[in-house]
Amino acid sequence: MRNPIWKFGSDLTNRMLIWSILSILSGLYIWFAANEFGRGFDIQAFVGLIDGLAIVGARTAARRKSTADPMREALFIRKVLWINFGLDVLYILGGAWVLLNYTNVFWRGTGWGIVLQGTFLFFFDLFHAIKIPVELK
Repeated sequence: MRNPIWKFGSDLTNRMLIWSILSILSGLYIWFAANEFGRGFDIQAFVGLIDGLAIVGARTAARRKSTADPMREALFIRKVLWINFGLDVLYILGGAWVLLNYTNVFWRGTGWGIVLQGTFLFFFDLFHAIKIPVELK
């Protein structure tokens, strides 16, 4: 029987790729259509490029699929997701710090962009960390 962790890993990567593409496309739109607030916000939309690095993880996971232990893979993915979850909290706090310390419109947009990206990733990582399909003991 095929272990569900491989499908989970693939689905996880595809979902992050969709977020990345949407983030980049909205960033391009906002850059050309927005004011200073929008441009500040937009910088965080380009963080989607970083989120797109999930593709690298997918390729290495595909190579490991033939040799890796599914339980070990599940533990690895869970560990990465919980670490990212913790970093997301810092990301949100960083955005809040920008909002509290800068009054410039551009920086306000940047702060809100950081908060939005961090909040999405917070829930994304939390949801997936909880939903890993392999029972871990």
